[in-house]
Amino acid sequence: MGKFRIDSRLKADFTWVLSGNALYSACQWAIVLAIAKAGSAAQVGEYALGMAVAGPIVLFANLQLRVLLASDVSDEFAFGEYLAFRLATLGAALAAIVALALWMYPGHPGKAAVIVLVGFAQILEFWSEIYYGLMQKHERLDRLSRSLMLKGPLALAALWVAMFATRSVLWAVLALALGRLAILWGWDSRLRFARKAEAGCRLRLQWNNASMLRLLKMSLPLGVLSMLGTLGLTVPRYFVEAHLGSAELGIFSAIASLITAGGLVVSAFGQSIFLPVARACAARDRSALRAYALQAAGLGGLLGCAGILTSALFGRQILTLLFRPEYGDQAGIFVSVTVAGTVMFMVSGLGFVMTAARSLKAQIPLLVAGVLAATAASAWSIPRYGLRGAADALLISSLVQLAGSALLLRRIDRQLADVRPPKAERIMDSEQEALEVPIS
Repeated sequence: MGKFRIDSRLKADFTWVLSGNALYSACQWAIVLAIAKAGSAAQVGEYALGMAVAGPIVLFANLQLRVLLASDVSDEFAFGEYLAFRLATLGAALAAIVALALWMYPGHPGKAAVIVLVGFAQILEFWSEIYYGLMQKHERLDRLSRSLMLKGPLALAALWVAMFATRSVLWAVLALALGRLAILWGWDSRLRFARKAEAGCRLRLQWNNASMLRLLKMSLPLGVLSMLGTLGLTVPRYFVEAHLGSAELGIFSAIASLITAGGLVVSAFGQSIFLPVARACAARDRSALRAYALQAAGLGGLLGCAGILTSALFGRQILTLLFRPEYGDQAGIFVSVTVAGTVMFMVSGLGFVMTAARSLKAQIPLLVAGVLAATAASAWSIPRYGLRGAADALLISSLVQLAGSALLLRRIDRQLADVRPPKAERIMDSEQEALEVPIS
């Protein structure tokens, strides 16, 4: 393998994305902190349940359109078509969340309302994502990061005020949604930066049946990947809520939220290497592909090891200081969750590499295996071992996905080696070889 360096543009993009994601992720985590400080563990559990129920639906409806838009360098679809498609899918997601919440809790309108509002707040996030795809396409990751830096603190401040004033998760989540809506309307949807380079870029919706069908066919595997990826993480929470109750779910979710710091670093790096990996695959550069995969997995492993050491040494103090004493009593669960998180970071980093390599459908079986492993492990271990069983279920699911990711990357590497060059290139190579044959 030749010498491999991260160029200055990649470093700059990574810095911008990491800065925005770091602040935004910290604000996302502080949502749990605010509810835990102002409310009870059961209220944290209500919010976590809303995320667990609405999350897979919204992620499926998201269909990773941002990836398609950002990589649409030939302008196969107009921005207005992406916008219309996003409106249709997220509208269907909101209807599904409402129906599911009413079906799950017909006698508990409060719980159902929290689930619906959490889903609506997530929908606003993914509505912004379509504009982020446009920013990424125009290499304006700085503008994308500024959006995150504005939206995170504003939405969090709104939630904190509402939560401490009303002690109600319902009103707190409503305030959160309004904060996100303000940035969506006032910053994300302003397209002046794109109009300078793209005359046809307008906010107007454009609906074309043929284009919508093609977009659906292209994005459906991405939506399935997103849904399956989050199900592997949320399945244990369903079992915790069913067997142990909302309070235990709140404690487990609060502890699990602490590993998001490592996840955001891996995500920022994954977004930064997305296009370089795609170019490496197009050029059949196996050395570059291997280097990016090793960097992604290595970064996740290093971050996870730091988390394990920190949780083992200071877990009780951290949980007590950040939340409440009853959370500090679960310091052992904190260590177990960080062990699972280490494997999850590695899986996440390799997932960016595989997606950039256009290996989409092949990821579905390994994610299904991860969900099945999480389901089986949760059903067996949570009723017996409580929250420790939930952490073990996360670890088992992540290990299954890591093994599958390694096999899939090995197959991608072999496919790059097996691809034959274009016909004209083969002819030139043959002529060169003929010229180089010594005359006997």
